[in-house]
Amino acid sequence: MKFTVILQPEADGGYSVVCPAIPGCVSQGDTLEDTLANIREAILLCLEVRNEQGLSLPGETPELVAEEIRACLKDRAEEGLPLTIETREVEVEAEVAV
Repeated sequence: MKFTVILQPEADGGYSVVCPAIPGCVSQGDTLEDTLANIREAILLCLEVRNEQGLSLPGETPELVAEEIRACLKDRAEEGLPLTIETREVEVEAEVAV
């Protein structure tokens, strides 16, 4: 399964990352590589929990990703941070039914 994630550089170093298709699925890391590995793990754990609870996965749409990008940029502007974010597509091998 592939998911779009949004990476935000942190003021004190490292990154935070969110997966818009999975509500509440966030992570962080000291390096880009660590951050991407951490969000893959978070995605798998969120999918497992959603499966256990019988929740379906909301479909990822361009509108959903764009809405999260707008929210990230708004938050960064309010905090006085540079309006620099990055999107990536990550792939996970999920063994859960979604």
